[in-house]
Amino acid sequence: MTIEEYTKQSIERVNKQAAVSGAFTHCFDTRAQSERKRTSERKRRLKELVRSNVTEIDVLAQYFMISTSTMCKVIYQTGMKIKNSRVVV
Repeated sequence: MTIEEYTKQSIERVNKQAAVSGAFTHCFDTRAQSERKRTSERKRRLKELVRSNVTEIDVLAQYFMISTSTMCKVIYQTGMKIKNSRVVV
């Protein structure tokens, strides 16, 4: 076994141990947490906008700078309905 092969094996072993112990999961947890926070913030602002009579999906999507399909998902997640490209409470 050459030194390069030994080094490669030892690095793979350390990475495998770290993965088993959960050392690499923190970055995914942080990303999921920030995604949940972003979604809840969108829902809160969406409810405020609908209360102030901003109900067109295109306008809301431009406000949040997201696509209309993503906006539709957020609307349905808040429990609101869509009718004729407008949000219905």
